[in-house]
Amino acid sequence: MAVSKRKKFQIVSVIVLFLVGGFIFYKYFPEIWGDAIYPLAYQDQILASANEFHLQRNLIAAVIYVESHYNPTAGSGAGARGLMQLMPPTARGVAKQIGMTDYTDDKIYDPTINIRLGSAYLRSAIVSRNGNIDVALSNYNGGPGVAGNFQISMDRSILPRETERYIRSVKGAWEAYDKIYGTDWQGPTKPFEAPKEISFVSQINIKNLLSIFFNK
Repeated sequence: MAVSKRKKFQIVSVIVLFLVGGFIFYKYFPEIWGDAIYPLAYQDQILASANEFHLQRNLIAAVIYVESHYNPTAGSGAGARGLMQLMPPTARGVAKQIGMTDYTDDKIYDPTINIRLGSAYLRSAIVSRNGNIDVALSNYNGGPGVAGNFQISMDRSILPRETERYIRSVKGAWEAYDKIYGTDWQGPTKPFEAPKEISFVSQINIKNLLSIFFNK
């Protein structure tokens, strides 16, 4: 039996309502879904390193998210280790630069040490690349050779695909962390509370919307 035009209209209307509802939920209620998708652990360590090395706390959080998804025992086939995926020689060099005299390779998985060394390395990359975050991130991911070529040309098309994707991923995560947790969270926290003022979203009445489409 053929589906009537009215029935088709009702089905399409329901689909549209679900899509609109999903978009509204995603855009206006990050305090509900945000921490499930973008977790924020090791807040004290991130905040301490952000203050020590003058970095945006959510930039560090975003790098950790992209590098390891907050798994302190993460490792890569290339040998990178820990939350911020540091190569052991890099970790040793950074530890020496910041005066960490008791550093040994077995400490690279320690979240406090890994975040401190990774943040110091990130800060060094930002300074050496004249504050350009994109170039600094290319340095963090692809190394100084890749970053040097990028800094000269400022042409993202010359970047390795992985590095170009890495820059986009970190910046996207950084924006998400800013939106979900705010930019000035202090220590262990939870997603921000939504503003109390009434918005058009809070005034949407789904029952009334359905009645428009189904004449109920």
